Amino acid sequence: MSTDLTIADQAPPLSVVDPSAFLFDVQRMDALMRFAEMMACAVVTVPKHLHGKPADCMAIALQAMRWRMDPFVTASKTHVVNGNLGYEAQLVVAVLKNSGAIKGRPHYEFKGDGNALECRAGFIPAGEDAVVWTEWLSICAIKVKNSPLWATNPKQQFGYLQARNWARLYAPDALLGIYTDDEIDPSPPPARRMELAEIVPPPSIDEQLPAYPDDAFQKNLPAWRDLIESGKKTPDAVIATLSSRATLTDEQCDAVRAFQVRLTPVVDGVIDIPTTNGVQS
Repeated sequence: MSTDLTIADQAPPLSVVDPSAFLFDVQRMDALMRFAEMMACAVVTVPKHLHGKPADCMAIALQAMRWRMDPFVTASKTHVVNGNLGYEAQLVVAVLKNSGAIKGRPHYEFKGDGNALECRAGFIPAGEDAVVWTEWLSICAIKVKNSPLWATNPKQQFGYLQARNWARLYAPDALLGIYTDDEIDPSPPPARRMELAEIVPPPSIDEQLPAYPDDAFQKNLPAWRDLIESGKKTPDAVIATLSSRATLTDEQCDAVRAFQVRLTPVVDGVIDIPTTNGVQS
């Protein structure tokens, strides 16, 4: 009986530098999906915006694998700003170190204070010996400040931001296009002003109300006259009601308005009673 424990169909080793290969490997993809589902069930070890969202957890797990970092640690450094996923700027330094793009620690220099505070950050690129610096940046030039550290420890947050700027310029392949939370505007985009035609679109030909049949109009005309002359309805009110059901012609509208109640005129304080054939009624 053979004691060989080798699994013939065992998947070959896969470099974590290329986790996208998981997408084309059924066994590894299945394992990654189960991991993402388990990660989405976490309560205190992943932020709330990832609770119950295995697809987002899978995306972060893949990103963490590219950076050779713990997916749970990476997830804890994410935020949702205005509907967009952002990574904390402090994560950038760890990403740079894990990528092999730099050697040693980050270097920061500051000058000024308050609104005049300026900062630059530098790293020693791999294979070089001298620190490469960013340009000096003034704090008053920074428009988006989502982190509370801008109020409590501005120098620390300023250093994180300049480290990100350094990575954008000298090691863009390390960040792989991700955005930090201080790069995302927290204000929602302005609502587009809608034109009246968009709010109330004109009716199509098929939606036009049918014409009011003239024979039916003439039949109902006496009843409308009684409503108007009794003061229960005005001609315009009758026309508005009819127009909600059918399309009236100009002649039909004029016929309804002809029943307008005529007010009894008053002349010099005496009621002038209209006469018929010269005889007062």
